[in-house]
Amino acid sequence: MTKLITIDPSEARKKSTIKSKDIPVNAYVSNPKKEAKRYGQENLARIYRDMVYIREFETMLDRIKKEGAYEGIEYNHRGPAHLSIGQEASAVGQAYHLSPDDFIFGSHRSHGEILAKSLAAIAQLSEDDLMRIMESYMEGAPLRVVEQFTEGSVKDLAVNYVLYGTLAEIFSRENGFNKGLGGSMHAFFAPFGVMPNNAIVGGSADIAVGAALFKRVNRKPGIVIANIGDGSMGCGPVWEAMMFAAMDQYRTLWDKEIGGSPPILFNFMNNFYGMGGQPQGETMGFGMLARVGLGVNPEAMHAERVDGYNPLAVADAVERKKKILEEGLGPVLLDTITYRFSGHSPSDASAYRDKAEV
Repeated sequence: MTKLITIDPSEARKKSTIKSKDIPVNAYVSNPKKEAKRYGQENLARIYRDMVYIREFETMLDRIKKEGAYEGIEYNHRGPAHLSIGQEASAVGQAYHLSPDDFIFGSHRSHGEILAKSLAAIAQLSEDDLMRIMESYMEGAPLRVVEQFTEGSVKDLAVNYVLYGTLAEIFSRENGFNKGLGGSMHAFFAPFGVMPNNAIVGGSADIAVGAALFKRVNRKPGIVIANIGDGSMGCGPVWEAMMFAAMDQYRTLWDKEIGGSPPILFNFMNNFYGMGGQPQGETMGFGMLARVGLGVNPEAMHAERVDGYNPLAVADAVERKKKILEEGLGPVLLDTITYRFSGHSPSDASAYRDKAEV
């Protein structure tokens, strides 16, 4: 295959200058009147609701780990609980424009992403489709439980179904979405496009590229997002994934029928702390994570820094990048700034940062 490409010495040795693309940084400008018109009051309220659900869900996990109880209910959870308290807007904004055909793969801090993607799918699917999924998944076992304490519409039932199935999985219960075998760090719910999260730092990057390549080759609908942390930028497999996703051959050598880059978005949930220190300013030299895209391909991976505290800014970015990926012009890199107010895990006293910063 490589013999199809001729190396021209006159071109390789020509004197010139490499010019790089500009990378947008927090470019979204909020306009409440336009946003209200575009999204509508009901959808804006749902975005806020989903953020509240995630915050309370993880606050509950935090209290159970630290206090052994939540609202008078005692429980001894012996498994992990890597929380994303503070990152809710990033997860909910990302999921807003995604369909069940769009896949997300996550890190060990992905409870919020799982819930956000599932809640977005519930909003998009019909009641008939939701009932079909809940009735058929695990032969309806989780649904039978949720029906006992849910009143209201099918959508209300589906929301409780997601909250219950995810929590049961984290607690290693039989009615968890993966029968308790995945637990907190390997949970997934494929009918809603929620693929497994990963306990290995940056581990989802390569797996997500494989899923995106499958979609491209088989002309399956949807994009794939790898949600990984800023600390993963120091991991070799993440760089391998970006390079594999950006190979020229998808556009230069592959038949047009299956050509085009895999529809993969590397979304770095940049909360400014890795397990071993602060990537920006300490353990790495990029200054701003979005700059990394400049070293991968001429499009700079369509890189952008996005204000992850604003769910509408994230939703806007994902909507724009999704169009790029569907045209086969990826990969894409997003530097989504956010912050985890919780420690790395409940056993982390966060001694590496002072209260003034938090």
